[in-house]
Amino acid sequence: MNEDKGTRYRRAERGLRLLEVTAAGVVLLAMACSPLPVAIARRVTGAAALAPAAPLPGPLQGLAAAAVIAASLALAALAAAPFANRRLGGLAARYNLPVVSARHLARERLRHGLATVAGGALGWWVFAALSQFTPWLGGLATAALLLVVAGAVMLLAPWLILLSPRVRPMSDETTTGRLHALASRAGLRLAGLHEWVFAEQGDHANAALVGVLGPRRLLLSDTLVAGCPPDEMDVVVAHELGHHAHGHTWTRVRAQAAVLVLAVLAAQAGAAGPARWVGRTGGITDPASVAWMLVGAGLAWLAARPWLLAQSRLHEAEADAFALDLTGRPEVLERVLTRLGARNLASEEDSLLTRAFFLTHPPIPQRIAAARRAAQSTDPAGRP
Repeated sequence: MNEDKGTRYRRAERGLRLLEVTAAGVVLLAMACSPLPVAIARRVTGAAALAPAAPLPGPLQGLAAAAVIAASLALAALAAAPFANRRLGGLAARYNLPVVSARHLARERLRHGLATVAGGALGWWVFAALSQFTPWLGGLATAALLLVVAGAVMLLAPWLILLSPRVRPMSDETTTGRLHALASRAGLRLAGLHEWVFAEQGDHANAALVGVLGPRRLLLSDTLVAGCPPDEMDVVVAHELGHHAHGHTWTRVRAQAAVLVLAVLAAQAGAAGPARWVGRTGGITDPASVAWMLVGAGLAWLAARPWLLAQSRLHEAEADAFALDLTGRPEVLERVLTRLGARNLASEEDSLLTRAFFLTHPPIPQRIAAARRAAQSTDPAGRP
């Protein structure tokens, strides 16, 4: 079979990603089934048993939960590391793509892991505390609290991003004036345009709208500002404005909120059931049950992934169509997509299974075909 370079690369890349997830999942499940979580929790607390007698879990129990999470994630990361290093290192180098060093990957995973351990331990403590008062509603109460916190962060995001040293105001008045006018045509008044320092992480050009209520700020990567002609930049920004015009942010928030509730309930089920029967833990309020909670939440996320990705692909197609309507430049969108596909080695064909579990955007050939259809239905003056 004569396959194009992009198809060969994507098949190998997705195969390695699948091996990463499988290796991490198997190790995480083995960890949950083993006596190690109970041993770690007992070691930290110094207790022979962790039956919940106090009205609130103590600090040692929170520390024990953090230790179990850290051990579980560390073992899972070690199992996945060979495949991740191969995917981002050797495979990328063979296809002349940007290479991520093993040291950089380890540093990033450590940073994300520490944040996950801290957040997970705090989340377990809140969950255990709420479960003391509402044993069967602890999961829903925890999910509701998490949604409130996430909502507050989203509302504050237009101001929080200004605290990042990687975000700076755009200084090019010609560009800012043109993009403000483009946003006004889309019915949006921007609170500000900012440049996002991205160059050291690669050459990917990107843009994003930040904010769900009140002010919206437009972020443009420095790679986009430096290397993108004005007409192509307008199409990229128009695509982002399309997400706003179609209300994709709120749709995505509702979907992710539903998945969050599902994941928390699955975690609660893992702590109440398999953690007691297989892991020999004390149940929901035992920090040793955290390993099974990770398994439950992971399975819920995996089950919801095809739905979330299908929604994402629909949103991206709608944003492309909006960009075409707003700019009237289908040939520019095709040029952007063609370069994007060549740079990222997009595959020519993708199976239904690949689309279900891997693709956040429609395949590049499909997006280019839509742009060409739009070009054929537009006269030389840009009128439909």
